[in-house]
Amino acid sequence: MRLFKSKMKLFIIPLTALLLILSFSGCGEDVATPQENVDFSYQGSGDSTGDMIDILDLNEVKILIKDIKLNVASSSEDSVNFKVGPYVLVLNLKSEVNLVTSAYIPPGNYDKVRFMVHKLGDNETPPDPDFADANGRYSVVAKGTFNGIDFVFKSDKSAHQKLTFPASLFVTASGKSNITLQVKPYIWFIKNGLYLDPMNPINTADIDNNIKDNINGNFKIFVDNDRNGKPD
Repeated sequence: MRLFKSKMKLFIIPLTALLLILSFSGCGEDVATPQENVDFSYQGSGDSTGDMIDILDLNEVKILIKDIKLNVASSSEDSVNFKVGPYVLVLNLKSEVNLVTSAYIPPGNYDKVRFMVHKLGDNETPPDPDFADANGRYSVVAKGTFNGIDFVFKSDKSAHQKLTFPASLFVTASGKSNITLQVKPYIWFIKNGLYLDPMNPINTADIDNNIKDNINGNFKIFVDNDRNGKPD
């Protein structure tokens, strides 16, 4: 009986020590997760220029974007990922500011945002059924009326966008900043001050180019910490 108790003591002591070692080792591996310090928001605007006689009325606009990056100020190459994506922006054309996502960004100054207007790939699952049909896959879908007739315009063009902040974004480790991407889709359908009929195939190239080339600033980015849709 004494021999049994002795052996039990020898077994229990090393096991207890092992558990203590594992417990301390586990505590040492805990790493604090950085808090999200930048919000990325967007604003769809009904503002337009040119013909204003109720010819074109947009009621739904969706854009597929991916690879949102912030460019480090004073550097043409250094950037940090904000959101890899893809992500569907469903524009609210009442100029309300809507949150896309939040992330932790290393503290510092940033002067540009880069992202891609992304055509859905053949092997990608459509995040929205409007971005794929029997005729192809798309990056932009706009629905509305032209001269009172319903239309659906779909663009299959991809485009890299690089937008400069009017004033640099200064990011701190503990604060919270917001940047707003402003999109003015009516400008896509205007050329030389007149609206382009989106149902006429002859206008497709011009509308695609307006989306791709950011003519007249249809995409803008700015620091908007109070989220009022205007640059701070």
